Amino acid sequence: MSTLHSVRPLQAAPETVLCVHASAAGGRSFDALLAPLRDRFALLAPERLGYAAAQHWPVGTPASLDAEAEHLEPLLAARPQGVHLIGHSFGGAVALQMALRWPTHVKSLTLFEPARFALLFGAAETEEAGQQIVRLGRTVCMLVLSGQQYEAAACFVDYWSGEGTWQSLDRRRQEGVIRHMPKVRAEFEAAFSDRTPLAAYRRLTMPVRLIVGGDSPLPTRQIGQLLVASLPRAELRFLPGVGHMGPVTHPQQVAGHLPEDWQPLHQPLAA
Repeated sequence: MSTLHSVRPLQAAPETVLCVHASAAGGRSFDALLAPLRDRFALLAPERLGYAAAQHWPVGTPASLDAEAEHLEPLLAARPQGVHLIGHSFGGAVALQMALRWPTHVKSLTLFEPARFALLFGAAETEEAGQQIVRLGRTVCMLVLSGQQYEAAACFVDYWSGEGTWQSLDRRRQEGVIRHMPKVRAEFEAAFSDRTPLAAYRRLTMPVRLIVGGDSPLPTRQIGQLLVASLPRAELRFLPGVGHMGPVTHPQQVAGHLPEDWQPLHQPLAA
């Protein structure tokens, strides 16, 4: 079972929010975002496969969306009344996989730029975005497999957070990202090999809120547009001036776009 960061005793709250973190991150990346919810929900932020403190993902070991979902499924099974899922980036892709496989256990989805990259392949209108993310993935994968973990981490961070971000990180934070690059490589391959057709998402009838940053790269912005057009009860929130790491870099702004009924006193920002 994954490491759990539980902000409030589970028996003290009627509703549970389960958060699924991004690549090269961890459950604590949600701490600031979840702060406004502490008094109303049981909050769970587990470590995904390969991210617990003692785990090291062997270079070349594959990953899959199904394996990621199955790793977290016991948290759903333990709460038959259902949970609210929050997912960021690849964690958003995993949250969608959990909803597709166990929809009756998911009350709602809140997704910040879910990395379902395979949705970009095969259509002319998303060709540029698809090529862009494939170039990034291939570069990161080749660097990891050739033992250049530092270079892979720098490429990965600067793509998602902006040129020069990597050099601005202190050595401790750089080492944390470098440590996870073999798993990041596997996650790119898992996202690229996904075969879920866009039509499959129409089966998800729970409320879905998609949040997209205005400064984010083209691929994740277009994935948000594709999903909001396919999911029956989805809405898209657009955050100008926020990038792909918004839940970490702009937690208050992102929290302002969580479902309104989670925060009765909250005045939502304009969509």
